[in-house]
Parts: sequence; structure tokens; C-alpha cells
Amino acid sequence: MSRAVLAIDIGSSALKAVLFSQDDAMLATRSAAISTASGADRSQTQDPADWWAALVSALADMPHREDIEALVFTGSMQNLIVLSPEGEALAPVALYSDRRLDEDEIAALQAHLPGDYAQRVGNHPDPAHTIFKLMRLDRFAPDLPDEHRFFFGAKDAVTFRLTGRAAIDPTVASTTGLMNIAERCWDAELLATAGVEASRLPEILPADEIVGPLRAEAAAALGLVAGMPVFNGAGDAAAATWGAAADEPGRAYAYLGTTGWVAATLTMQDAAPPRDIYTLADPVHPDRAIIISPFLTAGAAMDWLAEITGESVESLLKAAETVDDARAAPLFLPYLSGERAPFEDQRVRGAFLGLDRTHGKGAMAGAVLEGVAFAIRHNLETAGLPPSPLTIIGGAARDALQRRTLASVLKREIAFPDASQEMTALGGLRMIAAKAGLSLAAMDAPPVLAPDTTHDAPHAERCDSRYEAYLAASRFAREQARRMT
Repeated sequence: MSRAVLAIDIGSSALKAVLFSQDDAMLATRSAAISTASGADRSQTQDPADWWAALVSALADMPHREDIEALVFTGSMQNLIVLSPEGEALAPVALYSDRRLDEDEIAALQAHLPGDYAQRVGNHPDPAHTIFKLMRLDRFAPDLPDEHRFFFGAKDAVTFRLTGRAAIDPTVASTTGLMNIAERCWDAELLATAGVEASRLPEILPADEIVGPLRAEAAAALGLVAGMPVFNGAGDAAAATWGAAADEPGRAYAYLGTTGWVAATLTMQDAAPPRDIYTLADPVHPDRAIIISPFLTAGAAMDWLAEITGESVESLLKAAETVDDARAAPLFLPYLSGERAPFEDQRVRGAFLGLDRTHGKGAMAGAVLEGVAFAIRHNLETAGLPPSPLTIIGGAARDALQRRTLASVLKREIAFPDASQEMTALGGLRMIAAKAGLSLAAMDAPPVLAPDTTHDAPHAERCDSRYEAYLAASRFAREQARRMT
């Protein structure tokens, strides 16, 4: 069908546009930054106009635009987006990381949920479930006009502007607390609990469905041909799963972007939700689910260190390469925005432990890399994922030192695909391949980096000891957070 497909990934900090040929060769990539506003009330918001501006910017010099014959989208999930019928924002977008509702308020709202809530949605109540924001619209989108619509994925707000049709995929819908995961439809009782009419919500469609043709006005703004199909796509967690070739049951992977997660695909029967970790509906197959353990800080930790030191991430990583491993290194807790998994704690915060005057930016950067790797290990030990080799994708796993740190800490077979930053976009392409008539090349297994600790027993023992210190420090940080609030 298509000479070229454009996959758009609307992430937490940047929009990435990746142009693929019909046989999955990557022809070009472009990106544009997206800003987040952080408030003293623990709000985390974005503006849908910035998503559109980023898309226009990313496509401004995209080559081969005349060859593009289809669009597919992925993006951040679990947002509260309120738009007018024309697609204009009626309130700032409350992101999944927005924590304006404190623990007491969430507990009070949970009391109104039906007793079988977890069985209906496939997950135990979670503060990030969008249903709680809908139940307190006075805090997130007060004084709405009569005509308004709710969306929950960044991609869905953009595809609405492109096509005029309001759609959502099952993966994003399963993060809202409003979808019955067995039936893959909006749950009438939960809608009543949230005080939301079904007519204000997008239609739940599989990821490989066409939302609609590209409208002429949008096509002109993007320099594309009007009428081309716009595929629904899926939320970032689903697209990353497919990009990591973990969409078949039994394969585990980790994603390291601004935030991170460990995840795997299971049959719905084996997933048997609700579990202690998240269960997401597969974006295409009704009989599959993605089990996922998400943590709030991955690449964001190094970005933060770069910001406060005035250094680039690249220079920090270079400095970390020169640090003497034999010296006592600081320990880093990556809880800069609280934590979701393997424990839920809105109040816990990050820390450096063991700092002394001789520690410079390299030692701190190395500690940040190690702390994020420890967070992955902590999640892997509690998530119950299949014991497969672990594919690691995302921009925070692109550097050689990052990869060596991960291999040392995780002590398992690890696969690092090439172009790991584009794996989420590739997942979008793989999801629509059959429906779009694409003849994708067979995906080769990514090279495996198997850490060999046989001849480095002292290093392995030191790594385990530092991990135990990390766990103890995490417990201490949580205890102190309760005293500091």
C-alpha cells in the first residue's frame, strides 16, 4: 500500500517523527522538544498546542514527504485532556505524573468506587488512574462549557485534529480506570461514578484501525497529501512493547526514556488480572495483555543532573568514564518525582548518599546511572516477568557506559537493539503492518550482551552489596519522607 509510513511518537519531553520505507528501513528522523510546567501544587501539565507545534516543526524539513502515504501515532498515556469540539484545549493537560490530589483525597475518592473495581478494570486503584482526576474536575478543569470532550492519550488529541474523529486504543483506555478490560468497552457504572457521559469519550478502536483520512487543512499545515489514512496507533507502553519485539507472550523488556518500565506480554489467561503490577490491554489482540511495572525517573535523572551542573548529558557521561571504580562511590536514589513501582509513594524523594568533597560531576553521573539500573533490578525482582533475555530500549540506554552499568547490575542476558531510541516508533509501524499492506523485513534478534562475572567476583560482590545498600536507603528515604511532610 505505502511507499513510506510516518510514525509519530509524542513523548513526555519530545516529539519524534520517524519515516520508514514499506520494508521497515528507517529513512529519516526528526524531533522537537515538548515542555512541561511544574507547579508548587505538584501539578505537571502540558499544552496540546505545543504538541501540534512540535509536529509542525518536526515535519518542516522531513525529506520524502511526497512519498508518505500513511501516518501512525504513539504517545504518552494516562493524561487528562479536555478539548472543544474544534480541538482547542479547554484546560492544561494534566499528565500521568500530576499529583495535585494527595493520598487522603485519593483515599476518599476510592471509597466511591464499586467493590469490584479491580476486576472490572484489571488493576487495583492507582492514584494515576484518570478516573480520580475526572471525579475532581474542579481541581483540573473547572468551569467547562457544555460542549467538551475528554481524551487520555497525547496521540488521540493530535489525531482528533488531523481527522475530526475521537478515537483511543485499548492500551491507553486501560490506564483510565474507566474501561472494562474483559469487554474492552467503557464501563457504564464507572462512568457514572466519574460523572462522565460516554458521548464525551473517544471511541475505543484497535491500534491497527484507521481513524480517518487526513483532513485538507491539517495536511496543508504539515506539508502532506490530504486524504491519506491516519492509523490509530497505541500508547507508548504498547508501542515500545511491539518495538522491542516483546509482543509475543513470554518475552520481557525494559524501556528507559524520561521515565521507565519493565514489561512483558502474556496471554490474558496467564496475566489473570488484577495483579500487584499494572495490566494493560494489548493494543491489537483481545486475548493478550501487557504486564508492566512503571517507575517515574529514568533518563530524567541524568537530565536533572545536567541542568543543575550546567553540563551536557554527554559531558557528564564522559566524566563518569574516568572515575576510579576502586574508590567509594556515592549512592543515588532516583525518586525525584516520587515513585510508582515497585512501590507507590508520592512523598519519597531522591538523594545522594556517601558524598565527600573529592566527588565531582563524574562520580555523581556514575551514581545516577547505577541508581537507575538499581531501580530496574528492583522492579524486575518484584514484577514476576518471564525469565527471558531482557531487551532494553530507549534513549537512556544508548551510551556504552550506561549499557555496561546495566549489564553489571542486572546480571542477566541483555539485548541492546540498534537505534533503540526509535523502537517505540517502530512498534507503531509493526502494529499496523498487516492492515497497511507492508512487507516488513524479518526482525533479527538484537545482539545479546551477556555479562560475565566469572572472572570478576569482587566486582560482582561489590555490586550486590551496593544494591543491598540501595534497598536499605530506599526504605530509609520513605520513612524520612513521612517525617518531612
